[in-house]
Amino acid sequence: MRETDFIVVKENMLSMLKYSKSEFNKYKSTRNIIYLQQSGEKLFNALENYIQFINKIESFSFAGIKSIIKERSLRILLYDARNLHRFFYKGENEMNIEDAEILYMNVKERLESRIRNL
Repeated sequence: MRETDFIVVKENMLSMLKYSKSEFNKYKSTRNIIYLQQSGEKLFNALENYIQFINKIESFSFAGIKSIIKERSLRILLYDARNLHRFFYKGENEMNIEDAEILYMNVKERLESRIRNL
């Protein structure tokens, strides 16, 4: 991959993070679960882009992303974000709303901390 491609990956990561926060704010004001699901999905996408960016790889599958992670705390962050991804598809069948809110905030804070350190 060319360096310019990684600039696009970084821009996508930052865009997804911003979009995720916007969706979460809509959820907080409306309490409509679809916005919570959307916010978690965008956060999952931002994390995938972050992992691709720091490893300078391009992967379009969860298995591909997971296979390159050596750092335990980053793998755990990915698994937590994957649970938000599942919540996007399964809603309350996957986890209750309060747990999804807490997980969202936790994943967002951990990802933002990593992005600040880029």
